[in-house]
Amino acid sequence: MGNSIYTIFMPREAFSRRKNAELVSNALNQLDIPSSVNERHDIVVDNHKVSGSAYKITSSRAYHHGTMLIDADTETLKGCLSKKRMNNTGIVSKGVESVPSPVTNLRDYSFTVDHQQFCESVLAEFVDSYNDGIPVEPIIIDNNTDLPNKVKETRQELQTWDWVYGQTPEFTNTVETELNWGNTKAIINSKHGKIIKADITTNHTLLHEPTIAAAISVALEGLPYSRFAVDEAIRKIKLEVPGLINSDNEHISKSISEWLEKKL
Repeated sequence: MGNSIYTIFMPREAFSRRKNAELVSNALNQLDIPSSVNERHDIVVDNHKVSGSAYKITSSRAYHHGTMLIDADTETLKGCLSKKRMNNTGIVSKGVESVPSPVTNLRDYSFTVDHQQFCESVLAEFVDSYNDGIPVEPIIIDNNTDLPNKVKETRQELQTWDWVYGQTPEFTNTVETELNWGNTKAIINSKHGKIIKADITTNHTLLHEPTIAAAISVALEGLPYSRFAVDEAIRKIKLEVPGLINSDNEHISKSISEWLEKKL
């Protein structure tokens, strides 16, 4: 993929976004690549980003996760990150929004740089910055490596729903459409991967449509935010309020489900 990944983790009190970024930037300078750290703590070469970062800070630990563009297909990368290709119309998030920036590869500044050189240079800077210059022996992990139990436990944790979705920042998704029985609008509020409030309304004046829409709204609360949430809400209604959804009005719940499945 032409992209290297690195992680620096340390006690929270020792953590500094700028210091970690400068560590990696200094490693690039040792490879004769003129990098620097800008005011957003991005690692840049000629004002083009070569690295993106994400952070997780707990009560005792801090994690700095970063990428390094060595020889990636930047045109494909730009296409994947383009807001024009993101179907997020109607979503308002309380998360930290990414700031679009021009990017470049290290290979544009060095014909010889590769993943191994990058790793060795970062390791050397880490030793100087955090280990008083005392050499460390890197641990090489491959498919045959017998991982420590703690690593295995962490790998399992990273595959759980709570880790993948449970820390998602709060956001609101507002969508509207014309169904065959009237205009329908849904406002779905989600936090930590769960729906905390839902409001599905319709301009239809008869009994069945607004009643089923309101029932689905109530049933959605507390469910995981996913494309299958409405189906789960309908099953919940049928279990807890038998007869509310029946052969006379089931087409209403089905149309709401088919619509929101494409929007959640």
